[in-house]
Amino acid sequence: MKNAGTVLMYNCSGEEFSKLKQIFAMLRLRMRVVGPERYQVPLEELAQGKGEPGETVQPLPETMLVFCGMGQALLNQVLEVIRVAKLPPIPLKAVLTETNREWNTMQLYEELLR
Repeated sequence: MKNAGTVLMYNCSGEEFSKLKQIFAMLRLRMRVVGPERYQVPLEELAQGKGEPGETVQPLPETMLVFCGMGQALLNQVLEVIRVAKLPPIPLKAVLTETNREWNTMQLYEELLR
């Protein structure tokens, strides 16, 4: 069975996110948990499971999701299922684009905060 896309997950550990992981698995989305030692790797490489760990930096203070390689219809479905499931709020969400694919985690995080 082919996967439908990839979700980069930041600070999504713990019991409250087990339902989120079940949703992603049900929708055949590949989940990649990104730790602080990989924040310097470009987003596109993270989505492909590439990139060497580097110096560990301070973890992001918030939960963040980056949706990679999925069409608009699937993205809308994922967001609707998350909303209906009444999960803890995840204010920082992004989609991998031509513009941000070479950015690292901290560049995307700073842009989302703006």
